[in-house]
Amino acid sequence: MKIKQIARDAMIVVLVTAGLLVALELVLRIAFPELAKARSAPTSVAFQYNSKYLVALKPNIVKEYTNSPEDGGATIVWKTNSLGFRGDEIGDKRGVRVIVYGDSNVHARFSPDEETYPAQLQKMLRQKWADAQVINAGMTGSGPDQSLLRLQEDFERVKPDVVVFHIFADNDYGDLIKNRLFKLSGNGELVETGFPPTVDPKLASWGPAIGNAFRHWYLQGAVNRLIARAAVAKTSSLSENEKVERSLQLLEENNALAYVPYRENKPRKFSHFKDFYDIDIATHPQSESARTKIALMGKILEAASRFCATKNIRFMVVVQPSMIDMTTRGYGAFAPIGYTDLAKKYPKYKPANLTDPLKQICLRERLSCVHLIDSYRQHDPEHLYISDGHWNGEGQRIAAEETAKNMVLPH
Repeated sequence: MKIKQIARDAMIVVLVTAGLLVALELVLRIAFPELAKARSAPTSVAFQYNSKYLVALKPNIVKEYTNSPEDGGATIVWKTNSLGFRGDEIGDKRGVRVIVYGDSNVHARFSPDEETYPAQLQKMLRQKWADAQVINAGMTGSGPDQSLLRLQEDFERVKPDVVVFHIFADNDYGDLIKNRLFKLSGNGELVETGFPPTVDPKLASWGPAIGNAFRHWYLQGAVNRLIARAAVAKTSSLSENEKVERSLQLLEENNALAYVPYRENKPRKFSHFKDFYDIDIATHPQSESARTKIALMGKILEAASRFCATKNIRFMVVVQPSMIDMTTRGYGAFAPIGYTDLAKKYPKYKPANLTDPLKQICLRERLSCVHLIDSYRQHDPEHLYISDGHWNGEGQRIAAEETAKNMVLPH
């Protein structure tokens, strides 16, 4: 009898709670329609575990991404094909085929299809080669190490003529450290770490599933708004200078913590989706962590170039500079930070500290490289980014233009 009574009481509690939630949801929908814009679906629902390179985009999905109010608040619908690339099926090869690997800047959930870098590049290349096709192999959070492994896996089914590695000179160096897929051997060669890729915390937790289940609820919007207001209240007593200092301290802490597993030869600790500006290279370019990241980047690009050479296909590198190094407003956890803030605090900081090593790597390895820092400086960089540090449609257009101008086919 006791068990039946407990079960009955539990059922009553569940039903009453469900009824209250539904009633609250109805009230919120009627009284606060603006909460619809505060809803969000966790980004990880578009991704799945991959046993080679940690994370992959799910194939055959259709998703929505809503930009922040500062960036217009537009909702973008994007999809993947059966191969897990953003866009339509690639179909049969009819002409020059280019594949572009990179992070969220290439994936570009914040841009409609026609404004993405690969789409704009395709449009420009068709002025040179009528049936040119550009495949968007961008993936949010991806690093050059993952791009290398994906290229090796994708080649036979894609058969590209040109491979483009987009490098974000903001956090891509750090990806090579925190992913723990590769390391440098005693004699400086690129070797696998030997650690099996583990399921990312954001894919393994219940959070994404719960968040996805409630993504249409106004109640979720209300909770998001309360969290946002609490975050604002937490820092409201700080001056702008104190907020900037907090942002810089957090970057220093994250970079230091991410380097510990590499230095101690331990498995990864950071999520694939946790990216942060490589402040060690920017402000202390001769530090151990900075030199290690740069050396790893050189070896990854060398390996990708060598792979393409064995397949007789062209390899290109496109380097996108960070918003932090190009503008005064930048972005940050507590307050936006820009190159003036870094220059004020760090004597060794230079806006080109993250891009210059890539120029040197490209020269040393004789790689075909497009360095956008020079082009961006000629086009008022303050208007080439959105508020979170990604490039906007115009920033992508300039990148596509420079890439098309420099792209040649293999002999």
